[in-house]
Amino acid sequence: MRPQTVLIFLGWVTLTGVLAIGPNTATADWTSFRNGGSSTTSASLPLAWSPESGIRWQLELEGYGQSAPVVQGERVYVTAVVGDQCETLRITAHDLRSGDLKWEWEVPTSEPHPSNYMRARAAPTPVVDPTALYAFFESGDLVAVDLDGKPRWHRLLSDEVGTFDNNHGIGSSPAANDSHLFLNLDHGGPSSLVAIRKADGATEWTADRESAKAWSSPIVTNVGGQSQVIVSSGGTVIGYDAATGNDLWRLDGMEGNSVPSPTVIGNHLLIGARLPEFATDGDVRSNACLDLSRIEDGKPVVLWRADKAICEYASPVSDGSYAYFVNKANVLHCLSLESGEIAYRQRLGFTPWATPIISAGRLYLFGKNGQCDVIRCGPIHQPLASNKLWDLDNPPTPEHYREASSGPRESRPGGGRGGPSMLERLRAADADGDGVLSAEEIPDFVRPMLARIDTNQDGQLDAAEMEAAAASFAAQRRDSASMARDPILYGVAASDGYLVLRTGTRLYGIAER
Repeated sequence: MRPQTVLIFLGWVTLTGVLAIGPNTATADWTSFRNGGSSTTSASLPLAWSPESGIRWQLELEGYGQSAPVVQGERVYVTAVVGDQCETLRITAHDLRSGDLKWEWEVPTSEPHPSNYMRARAAPTPVVDPTALYAFFESGDLVAVDLDGKPRWHRLLSDEVGTFDNNHGIGSSPAANDSHLFLNLDHGGPSSLVAIRKADGATEWTADRESAKAWSSPIVTNVGGQSQVIVSSGGTVIGYDAATGNDLWRLDGMEGNSVPSPTVIGNHLLIGARLPEFATDGDVRSNACLDLSRIEDGKPVVLWRADKAICEYASPVSDGSYAYFVNKANVLHCLSLESGEIAYRQRLGFTPWATPIISAGRLYLFGKNGQCDVIRCGPIHQPLASNKLWDLDNPPTPEHYREASSGPRESRPGGGRGGPSMLERLRAADADGDGVLSAEEIPDFVRPMLARIDTNQDGQLDAAEMEAAAASFAAQRRDSASMARDPILYGVAASDGYLVLRTGTRLYGIAER
């Protein structure tokens, strides 16, 4: 554990409290990323819409944001960064039923960076409760404002943990219970899970974690009367005591769990994971279902592992009987929650980046291109509606936002704009210049994927293996720029008969026709 840090206070609050032990549950509001980790709602949602009908309102936002909206009562809240260098952090509140702007709040960022697709832009989703909104930005700024937009407190987490070293920036969203925020700060430097008091922004506890570049978000749940914070990231899934930060259990060997976040359904925990670099289907079985009520040898019992149901960006969801995963090939997999047996596989006509939503026996699947399919939950694929936000042949372009013309140097293996290529980094590690990377010379970023690129399995990389790995890596990212072209549907929220959908620059309110 590390001691509490000094904060910069803006205003005063009188709230005090201890860690709440109740779990986050699905409500008519949508108060955090994936609504507390379930991606379900008790609200009734619209079934069908189109550019001509069902979109009650839409508005262009200032700046750019990749976070999802959150909803409390009759208000929708969104975050954004403004300016060529993301120099301004912005929060706005809108009327749920009209989209009208209720208030706006801005503050200069503590760490400017070019605003383009290579870096996170207001990626973490905020948390809202009946008294305040709490927003975390990739700059390390963590702020609390009340529901009238008046500041409560503001602190810079990078003052405590150092500059974040993460591919493309920070994207992990905070989780919360009644009294605390929980932020998973996994990156290339010293990493940690931090509990922060909502009342004053002070650090309650810090749990050190192994360094890992990841973007998954924690969740809070109640298991056997104990509040737990669960983090799936960096090859592990760990349950922490929400009151103390102490480890309660740990499951290792979970490759690829850097982007999808865990999903809780009662005592079941769904783990989503991507295919690691250079892996193929069947190489990794990290998409799984755990039983949190059965801890054996310090880890939950693994009920099943999936062979083909492999996540990409979207996290898995469940209706309580079946689990739903969407893989990199845009194939929806429906599996029994209890056994993992595949009920069906169905290819989608779009690529989902946002996690699906479950409401009233319906599964809502959102494509990054503005399409949305609604199907009936259950073991048989039953389409109910196919919807569009815009004309797919003439998608809207941002009205005001323009990407920065120059990008940052990236620390990812393939290099970024101005950064070294993967092959250059491999060759640079060849200390003796013999054209072969010995076991001692292999850089840390290669070690997790070594078994898949060391084709002759001799524990070292020769020139041909290095060139093949670099070529494969470059091929995988050749289309990354075109994949990131606007408009992109990033985030969704649901509440009281409304769906609220967000692209980088536009907010949509959808209601029954």
